[in-house]
Amino acid sequence: MQALPDTLSIAQEIQLSVAPVFMLTAIAALLTLLFNRMSQTHDQIRALGELPEGEGPAPRPEKSASAALAARIRRIRWAIRCNVTAAILICAVVVSIFISDYLVPDLSNLIAALFIGAMALLAAGFILLLRDVSKS
Repeated sequence: MQALPDTLSIAQEIQLSVAPVFMLTAIAALLTLLFNRMSQTHDQIRALGELPEGEGPAPRPEKSASAALAARIRRIRWAIRCNVTAAILICAVVVSIFISDYLVPDLSNLIAALFIGAMALLAAGFILLLRDVSKS
């Protein structure tokens, strides 16, 4: 029978996983901002009279205002996708930290790759947000 992990080992893993968990909090705040921006953009499209209440067809791209708003929604949706995927990768980092000590001897390369991927996606989400803010 395998011995239970000692308290010190668990405490060290919790310490290692604290920073990624704080990143999840920051990503959640960023997602809130992005969803608010998307909601405001949908409201602007409705004010133009081109999108019925609820989910309707996309705005007609022949009008410049609605085309700009449709492009804004696309950028925001991609930023949301990038940030949600980054959050999933951060969750995988935390899980991998715990698994690496108990099941698989060395997952350090996987943990590094997941973290680098999450940071790249987070950067992409910020770039999309910056483009959106710059074009507003």
